[in-house]
Amino acid sequence: MTTSLTTTEPAQSNTFRRILGNRDYSRLWAGQLVSNIGTAISSLALLFYAYSLTQSALAMAILAIAQTAPVVIFAGFVGVYIDRWNRKTIMIASDIVRSILILLIPLAVYFPGNVPPIYWVYTLTFLYAIANAWFYPARSASIPNLVEADELVAANSLSQMTFQVVQLTIPPLGGVLVALLAPDYFLAFAITASTFALSAVSLRSISTSLVPKGAISKESVRTQVIQGGKYVAGNSILQFFFIFAILLAGSSGILNALMMPHLEGYIGVTEVQFGIILSAGAAVGSLTAYVLGTKKKIPYPLYLVSIAGIVAGIAVFGLAFSTEFWGVLLSWALIGSVDVMLNIPLATLMQDLVVDNYRGRVFALLNVVFTAVQVIGMAVGGVWAEAVASTIAPLIGAAIGLAVVSVLGVLVVSKWDLHGKLDIMLNDSEKHVARDTESSEVALEAVT
Repeated sequence: MTTSLTTTEPAQSNTFRRILGNRDYSRLWAGQLVSNIGTAISSLALLFYAYSLTQSALAMAILAIAQTAPVVIFAGFVGVYIDRWNRKTIMIASDIVRSILILLIPLAVYFPGNVPPIYWVYTLTFLYAIANAWFYPARSASIPNLVEADELVAANSLSQMTFQVVQLTIPPLGGVLVALLAPDYFLAFAITASTFALSAVSLRSISTSLVPKGAISKESVRTQVIQGGKYVAGNSILQFFFIFAILLAGSSGILNALMMPHLEGYIGVTEVQFGIILSAGAAVGSLTAYVLGTKKKIPYPLYLVSIAGIVAGIAVFGLAFSTEFWGVLLSWALIGSVDVMLNIPLATLMQDLVVDNYRGRVFALLNVVFTAVQVIGMAVGGVWAEAVASTIAPLIGAAIGLAVVSVLGVLVVSKWDLHGKLDIMLNDSEKHVARDTESSEVALEAVT
């Protein structure tokens, strides 16, 4: 397996159809589809609901921190149990918990006591995010158990394309729905709760065992977390991903915290326009995911990841200086492609390089290091915007950070020949799989 080859076989164009013909993978995908639809609606509702309660950029930054802090606090330990326990059970339990919590958020204004409703929203959002911290690493770690190794790019591309298509089609409708349901948005959150329940039902029908192969539970949780860290430290490609993610995360946090206050407070976009903006990013993201999904192997994936950050910097510059709806629309369209250019190569290579009983820990650790710095970025963005009474300066700072880090990434990949090292690792991985397959066949013959 090499990083510089792509397939031109006609059969590859049918890869999406083939992996959806895989019963168990299609159940995982169906669960993602319905829950993404609900999440797209509730994400809009949560933003407008919280902003209507506070009218504060700092409060929105706190909300963003509440959505991401659980990953920093719990994901490292969560990864250990994802490598110990049945990942199907973890995903189903997470869906049930998310369904209950998301339904409680719009009821916060009716909770007894003298606590301001926004504090209840922060608390419920924090608990909801804990469930997310279990679900997403378990899902990413499960995909290689459901598809063949040469289908990983297509499987991850389909996952990204599904997310982007939902973002393309749902936010405009969701924006209208949210506008009609103001100020409590209960029905929007109820729709999301029902989609999580449907996702749990779909996941329950998966028959493939999602218990990690070679799982060892005798060591302490702390020891296994350390083992996951050593696994990453011993692989130069994983080191690159982790360091690159850390450096990008601060700018990403500023953008996440200030996006809503900037668009509504500075530019004055409406709920419907906000939905259209998200759809523009999803349209470009869907196209990017489809193009990547037609390839059996992604050419020069580390360069692709680095260049994605440069595109993000340009897009955030455009967002900061745009004063009209159409300028924002174009900038967010570029950002839509960035998510896909980062996520598909990164997820595929990690699934290829990491053995099954370490996969949960490595995905969880990446979430920890990225989110920890992202939370700091959110706090900096909120305080910075409040201090200067403007969202423009923090966004310009985020854009500069994205561009500088990405240029450094390109230079590191070139100087240390990381693609050459990646080719060697992937070839060694193929040989290891071949040896395991041969040994299994010999054992089967001996038994029969």
